[in-house]
Amino acid sequence: MKITLRYGKKGLLLDFDGNITVLEGKHVPQVLNPQKELSQCLKKPVGCKPLAEIVRDKKPSSVCIVISDHTRAVPNKIILPVIIDELRASGVSEKSIFILIGNGTHRATTKQEKIELVGKEIFEKFPVYDHSATDQSLLFHLPGTDFYVNKRYIESDLKIVTGMIEPHFFAGFSGGRKGVCPGIAGMESIKIFHGAKFLEDANTKPGVLKNNLCHQFATEFAKKAGVDFLVNVTIDKEGAITEIFAGELESAFEKGVEFCKRVSTAYAEKKYPIVITTNGGYPLDRDFYQSVKGMVTALDVVEEGGIIISASECSDGVGNEGFRKLLSELVSPDQFIQKIMQPGYFHDIQWGVQPLVHVLKKVQIYLISSLSEQDAKLCKVTPFSNINQAIETALCKFGKLTEIAVIPDGPYTIVELTGAKNE
Repeated sequence: MKITLRYGKKGLLLDFDGNITVLEGKHVPQVLNPQKELSQCLKKPVGCKPLAEIVRDKKPSSVCIVISDHTRAVPNKIILPVIIDELRASGVSEKSIFILIGNGTHRATTKQEKIELVGKEIFEKFPVYDHSATDQSLLFHLPGTDFYVNKRYIESDLKIVTGMIEPHFFAGFSGGRKGVCPGIAGMESIKIFHGAKFLEDANTKPGVLKNNLCHQFATEFAKKAGVDFLVNVTIDKEGAITEIFAGELESAFEKGVEFCKRVSTAYAEKKYPIVITTNGGYPLDRDFYQSVKGMVTALDVVEEGGIIISASECSDGVGNEGFRKLLSELVSPDQFIQKIMQPGYFHDIQWGVQPLVHVLKKVQIYLISSLSEQDAKLCKVTPFSNINQAIETALCKFGKLTEIAVIPDGPYTIVELTGAKNE
């Protein structure tokens, strides 16, 4: 069987003659003319007035457009020109428009990354700012709340949030409210959103919004901060747009989630001793810090004491120094959870380690990546440079005829263990 796994920019071919079950969502057609489709969505949005009418009502002297950062494959070069054209056609001056990158806790983007995100023309014509969760001078505290938000955003007259809807390993789904929290939130708020209490809750998992504490907090945050218009998309393996959802914050997001869940869900009839997964390819698999997302996708379908084989390129290495420090201090999963649950404790990277220890409590991790052996050891994984070698090693433990589950799209898939067959 030949399967292309999402890995880096080029993918990774799995060519293996064995007992394999593939778990993946449904194929959906690409939007043939996304610019035209988005333009129509701006004129006929979900749950609110058309963008042009909102502009006429507000008469904004400043317009903030929030975009995702360099770790997300949002097709901004398609989305932004259409939004900006609609704003200009509605009477907004170009000088009033700026772009705000929702970095959350991630590092600031380089000049080249900004150009890659928005395109050279937009970069040269409009201010493009990085959000910083720790720079108090850039934050505004919403009175009576735990919400700290980017000051430029709050002070703008018209607030537009863009993003991509896909399964998310603890918020249920990305997109919607996540563009604001954690995208442009302050660290004091992110401490709650990424906090140990939320991430230990049983409903904090991929594909789940009901009673999901992260989802509830982020939604309340975004509503308090204010979102005048939302533009979210879903994409396929090639990064092409498959659907567009524009309009009111919650209504448009909920419609997008309904679509995303329907096309992203794969159904497993049983658990497997060995599960192969990915971290969705570039840019999400740029480092190990993000790579736990694909592992969490496999967690419900792998047997206790089994093996998860993760293919994640990690071209940027392990992650930042704070993440490396936490990994170096990781003695055992139980020790780590005990530490982060202590009152008053918080490390801004602990959310990257906390789901990892849940995986480590259940299974071994084999990692196909570009990491050195030393870095792989730091990450508590067994390194392999060849996926067939990793499979053969896993089969030596469970037997040559062991059935293997493969999740080619990693975190872009929701796996439900229901006994229902994938249609």
